[in-house]
Amino acid sequence: MKTLKIFFLLLFVSVLTACGQQKKYISYTVQQGETMKSIAKEYGMKTRDLLRLNPDVSKKPSANTVIIIPNENYGKEDSNDTSSQKTHTVLRKENLFSISQKFGISVDALKKANDIRGNNISVGRVLVIPAKEEIGLEGVKEAVAIDSSFITHTVIKDDTVFSLTHHYEISKEELYEFNPTLIDGLNLGMVLIVGEKTDEEAKNENIFEDVITDKPLNILLMLPYKLNSIAIDDEEFEWDNKLLNIVTDIHAGALIAVDSLRARGVQVSIDVVDTENDSAKIAAIIRENDMNDYDAVIGPLFLKNAKQVSKSVSVPVIAPIYSKTQTSVSDNNLVKVSPNKQLLEDKVLDYMLGTYQGEKIIIFGDETAATNSKISRVVSKLRTHDSINEITILKPIDGYIKKERFIEVIDTVQYKNWVLLIGDDPIVTTDVVNNLGVMPLEKREIQLFGFGKGSNFGNVSNTDLARLKFTFSKEEYIDVLSVEARSFEKLYKAKNHIRPSEYATKGFDVTYDTLLRLMNDSFKGGAKDGISRRVATKFDYSKKLFSSTENNGIFLLQYKDNLELKVID
Repeated sequence: MKTLKIFFLLLFVSVLTACGQQKKYISYTVQQGETMKSIAKEYGMKTRDLLRLNPDVSKKPSANTVIIIPNENYGKEDSNDTSSQKTHTVLRKENLFSISQKFGISVDALKKANDIRGNNISVGRVLVIPAKEEIGLEGVKEAVAIDSSFITHTVIKDDTVFSLTHHYEISKEELYEFNPTLIDGLNLGMVLIVGEKTDEEAKNENIFEDVITDKPLNILLMLPYKLNSIAIDDEEFEWDNKLLNIVTDIHAGALIAVDSLRARGVQVSIDVVDTENDSAKIAAIIRENDMNDYDAVIGPLFLKNAKQVSKSVSVPVIAPIYSKTQTSVSDNNLVKVSPNKQLLEDKVLDYMLGTYQGEKIIIFGDETAATNSKISRVVSKLRTHDSINEITILKPIDGYIKKERFIEVIDTVQYKNWVLLIGDDPIVTTDVVNNLGVMPLEKREIQLFGFGKGSNFGNVSNTDLARLKFTFSKEEYIDVLSVEARSFEKLYKAKNHIRPSEYATKGFDVTYDTLLRLMNDSFKGGAKDGISRRVATKFDYSKKLFSSTENNGIFLLQYKDNLELKVID
């Protein structure tokens, strides 16, 4: 009897072993103190390959995190299998759609080849991959989740291996090493790893994570819809559009955000009221409604009205548009989406101070009092760096700057020159860019900086700006090739039959980000959860005690040799 028990025990262990060997990947529980790097080393694989297998796991997972690793015994019992049919083992975070995109086939073909009736597949299942077929752009609906330590790109029409390596400045070999499936060619919708962030970048990056929960949300949109009674206060707002377009576009963008999140399973309801840009009307709205039933209020459009609401309610009031008076307007419940203009200057100067390595600094400015004041402030801040002593300042004489003066100040000994352009004078701007942009670079290196790129750059060549590696700050930036931008534009055009404007995009970004941060216990908690980047807006919130919540999200952009703009911070 004892012998029989031992026999069955051995048989059971053999069956378990065989089952384990049939799976290409097995689970592994992370132990205290282990990192993805140490685990990869233990199993003789590269860290990036282990991260690719576990795209939702960080480089330093917490103890008891379950990951998948290659099964060392996989294939040992099946060495005599002569089947040449292509297969794929399902990884974590993969679904039928992402696998179909990876291999350039339809979901229906994949389901048919594997006799799958529903839409769910288990991790570790080995799927048969049928012959490849062509897909159209309309088939691209979602992207595969990849760990944030990687830089990713979603393949679009006309992408080539050459264009990708050129754009992301990596070699063809590196691209194929990151993405082994490229050996089968590029397919629309593929999510490619095109680089790896440095440890320092990954460590310092405080990224807000979009987490969908079952928490129901209720928001109120307050905008001035009765436009015939509104007098535009030009002192308060800067705008290029008529107020009618601003209001309707923000409204339309907000609705796209609500629809998009509902499609992701968020329970959200939205009410809309007309403020008529009238303080008495706003007071009546507050009096006649239980404002605490809402999780947040988006609007009113004018900052003074937003403050009126924020002082009367206990929920966050999101002011969506920049106001010239916003530095002097504050309230504990008020959230200012648009950054203060001073941050444009701070962004560039902080970058210069953080990367300075002995470059000669030259400041060009116009002759206005505002520019002179700004130059004094900039010089004082730059000189806080221990190694920055000499700063050359050039201003126009008789309205322009002669070519000889540029040649005199550009350093051809140490070669490296940083030129900072201050002021909005189009003549000075054109003089600086045109003269520096055509200088031979054999004996000199010139980088141009600016606190934005406004209308004063209207007559300069982007080729010259690229040659000068023009680096500047901006409140909003859209990467038109990004999945987010293309998806938003597609949804917006389908519903409104027109491309989204700047204000429609703002309405979407503000509403979408606000709702996701409300998934936390409160907006205040969500605002502390890190930086997010939506279609055109970066949200980097901070709050001082008893003051407003401020958005510090500023982009730092740089022109590359191929005339592309790249976000460098």
